[in-house]
Amino acid sequence: MHIDKILINNFKNYKAFKVDFSSGINYIFGENGAGKTNLLDAIYYLSLGKSAINTNEDENIRKKEFFFRIEGNYSNKNSYKCYYENKSGKKLFENDNLYKSLRKHIGKIPVVFVKPLDINLLRGYSLSRRKFFDTLISQTDEDYLNKLVDYNRLIKQRNSYLKNTYYFKDIDKDIIRTYNAKLIELNLFLSRVRKETSENFNKEFNEVSENLTKENFNIEYSTEIEEGLKHEDFNKKLEHDFYTKKTSLGIHNDDYIFYLDDRLIKRYGSQGQQKIFIISLKICEYQILMRKTEKNPIILLDDVYHKLDNKRIKLLNKYIEKDIFKQIFITDSVYERLKKIKKLKNINIIELSNEEKV
Repeated sequence: MHIDKILINNFKNYKAFKVDFSSGINYIFGENGAGKTNLLDAIYYLSLGKSAINTNEDENIRKKEFFFRIEGNYSNKNSYKCYYENKSGKKLFENDNLYKSLRKHIGKIPVVFVKPLDINLLRGYSLSRRKFFDTLISQTDEDYLNKLVDYNRLIKQRNSYLKNTYYFKDIDKDIIRTYNAKLIELNLFLSRVRKETSENFNKEFNEVSENLTKENFNIEYSTEIEEGLKHEDFNKKLEHDFYTKKTSLGIHNDDYIFYLDDRLIKRYGSQGQQKIFIISLKICEYQILMRKTEKNPIILLDDVYHKLDNKRIKLLNKYIEKDIFKQIFITDSVYERLKKIKKLKNINIIELSNEEKV
């Protein structure tokens, strides 16, 4: 599936903007501040019903406005529309039919977004790495998505109960046992899926990275959840949980460890090695989504050449030119590359300026 056209109103720096896309490579050129990343984020928003960059929806609204609207027409003859108003909230439509739940939309338009902020996958907290894999799994496994939502809700409820209990002796053990019983079931299910996904992902990831670099990359899933998890395991930490007002045991502490050879890539990898690691991750994500959804994901490459030397850029371009990807969006701001791109056939070039997007 690919996107044919997008219409944007009041999304970030766009006031009113409409553009048609090619089903192949779309090369978006412009200086910094021209709106290249925002255009890719609008495409991403139509796929997952949220921004890849801003978690606060109000930050996605153009300055001095009170709403934004994004609408896309796709090759399957469907149209999707996202509307957000700072008072009434978010609405998502498929062919003008309002979704009752955003979850019903996840997976219909698979997308992979490679962006500069992805360096946080390596250097940031475990939350960003969990989010990457959770988003991947959720696009192909509705049961996982539903159970993950249930898990996060239960953690919030258990934490809220602890916050509202003033003395440890006043904790109702029956209430805690009820929470624990549900969390045990969800922890075991979610950790099993994550472990299986990580093992399969790592095999595919190694094959992808070998085509882009000679480096030895590896991923290891880290969790404290083991088969045989029981109520007593939570009970041992109950006093600690009471004083911290947080549930300390669970898959919300999981992490994915990224290695260059046998060392942490965030500490020992160069900027170029780290960038190729991220690109390899995202290409692997693309291949898994394509296989499991039987659809060709849209791939968004934002400033993908930055931090890469000429050798790595040539290897990446060769990979892009292979008959693996279908619709691709690439942003760039280097004029010398634009001149070379213009000589190629079947490339849709979209040039953006820093002028107001009207």
